[in-house]
Amino acid sequence: MSNLKAGFARQDITPPLGIPIAGYFEKRYAKGYLDRLEVHAIAIEKDDKRAIILNLDLIHIPNDFCAEQRKIISEFCGVPYDAVFVTSTHTHTGPKLVLTEDEPQEALALMESYKTSLGLIMRDTAKYAIDDLKDAKFYVAEGTAKNISFVRRYRMKDGGVQTNPGVDNPNIDHVLDEASDVLKLIQIKRCGGDDIYIVNFGVHPDVIGGELISADFPRFVREAVEGAIPGVKCVFINGAQGDVNHINTAPTQADRVGLCYDSFDGVPRGYEHAIHMGRVIAGSALSICTKTVEVDIDTISFGTKDVKIPTNMENDKLDWAKEILDMVESGRQDELPYKKMELTTAKARARRIMRLKDGPEFYEMKFTCLRVGDIAFVGLPGEPFTGLGRQIIAASPFGTTVVCCLTNGGGYYYPTTAAYDEGGYEAGSSPLKKGVAEIITSSFVEILNELK
Repeated sequence: MSNLKAGFARQDITPPLGIPIAGYFEKRYAKGYLDRLEVHAIAIEKDDKRAIILNLDLIHIPNDFCAEQRKIISEFCGVPYDAVFVTSTHTHTGPKLVLTEDEPQEALALMESYKTSLGLIMRDTAKYAIDDLKDAKFYVAEGTAKNISFVRRYRMKDGGVQTNPGVDNPNIDHVLDEASDVLKLIQIKRCGGDDIYIVNFGVHPDVIGGELISADFPRFVREAVEGAIPGVKCVFINGAQGDVNHINTAPTQADRVGLCYDSFDGVPRGYEHAIHMGRVIAGSALSICTKTVEVDIDTISFGTKDVKIPTNMENDKLDWAKEILDMVESGRQDELPYKKMELTTAKARARRIMRLKDGPEFYEMKFTCLRVGDIAFVGLPGEPFTGLGRQIIAASPFGTTVVCCLTNGGGYYYPTTAAYDEGGYEAGSSPLKKGVAEIITSSFVEILNELK
């Protein structure tokens, strides 16, 4: 073995009952559990260089909180700050971490207490992974996971664009992009320790809904892989998923099994379907795990770039936005000319407009990349469209490029320019101005070329 080492650790981060659940524009509070939430840490060491990848079953980690925890982990573990890579799976049945004044005081207290304990668990899990460092070799493979990821934006027959227009909707004309079914597997074989599988695939973990805590399909990816191969620990890292989810708008009879319709937005959801998706993704990983190719890991390095992105201000629409939110807050949203996902889109756009009415004109964002030999982990602190993920991968100089959503912060959609022209929920709700995709692509290509 070379002097390349890798370590692994996992801990429970399931929140207390009563904590607000993140993910929608509807208030939800945890009333029970379907399954537990976890944090995973992978430590990598080569010569005198170290990096840590943390992966959490959360919708995202707020920027300030993430930066604070990365600093603590950096100092506690003796790892450079920029080499601490924190990703979220984006489950929509996990705790809310962004504090808002409209929550009850008991809920706010639970959120504050949970964040304190979460920070300590993140710190300790990173240290446990370092303590577990063992000689390692890296391998890669690529497969496909079919019929579980669908672009959710459609051109309607009236010329408009809708996000999640509904199953069997006769007014759908055509879908506006093609979902990627590509899955990437990073296999870390260790001497004297469990092997580590990193599975990378892009699709929204919004398959369950409701008020019961769940890690959604990422948990079932991990369970299926680990159940099939003894001595393996699996981590699921979500990819470019900003415009893709589990909804097949023209399903067969079999496709409908395990799904029922959520009343507030008309989206079909179901725990059984989350299990199905996890098994499909795991099945793809298992089908290629004996056909992996070794990667020479000559070095570990990392790169960052501070970028200013214009915000999506629409002060000419302030009156419209205020009217929408006034009617929603007064309980009169049924009088609005929007239903289900169109109502969600209108509320999201209105809130974005009001939030930005006094600026700022730019958001300062930090983009991060981690190089492990010929493998590049590209960390976007938001939700990139699948087309944006394809652009970054195509322009990358590395043999394997792993696009990681909601990394080192997050909370915004990164739509393509075409999506702004077309409309829909993502472009309407994103606080970032049209052209963000081009800024992101060029910024990451610059970082990757510098790392190469």
